[in-house]
Amino acid sequence: MSDFPKAEGIKQTSRVAIISVLLILFALPLLTYLFFLNGEHHFKTLPVVTEQVLELDQFETLDGDHIQLQDSVSIITFLGNEPYTRLGYVSNVNEKIYKDFHEFDGYQMISVLPSNGIKDIEEIKAQMAETTDLSDWHFIVGTDEAIQNLFSSFQSNLSLNKDLSSEHAFIIDKKRSLRGRTDDEELGMVYGYDTYLIANLNKRMMDDMRVLLAEYRFAFKKNRDEKIQRDE
Repeated sequence: MSDFPKAEGIKQTSRVAIISVLLILFALPLLTYLFFLNGEHHFKTLPVVTEQVLELDQFETLDGDHIQLQDSVSIITFLGNEPYTRLGYVSNVNEKIYKDFHEFDGYQMISVLPSNGIKDIEEIKAQMAETTDLSDWHFIVGTDEAIQNLFSSFQSNLSLNKDLSSEHAFIIDKKRSLRGRTDDEELGMVYGYDTYLIANLNKRMMDDMRVLLAEYRFAFKKNRDEKIQRDE
């Protein structure tokens, strides 16, 4: 009866495996630490493309109240004289942006319209309220001139339509600066985000919102940690 062949190399393979595991166990915590340490100095932020857009002093909500951009992360859309014709755009922004981010503290959605669009908006709000918490979504009304001036303050490469509407949504930070992209692979400068298709929002705006909100969370954590250190 012949002998089984010798299992040569098994002992050597086991040693290599053990050494590899030990290296991973010791190296992984160090690499993780270096990653986060590096992140403190090279944290990705969403570029400012226009500083200090106009405040909303010339606008009122449907209830006659005033809101402001300062100290809030705001998404602004322009719905024009006939908001009902833009219901698809509103629905896209609601499903992909508002519902995903409205629980973030200090976040608000703002839709701008002239007085001619109030009747449409009241119908749209009634429909949306059945499935959406609209407490952080403000519909504000202003004169044609006020709407034009607000849009112009964005200093973008985009234009309002004749009915004072826009297909784009705009991200405004807590210092009233317009955020976007400066080196997009396809578009170059991005001042606003096309809301015509959900795919457009998935491709750019959702990612950019995550970056901006992470930026504020990081700043909050950093300030909190520094305060704890000062108090010790």
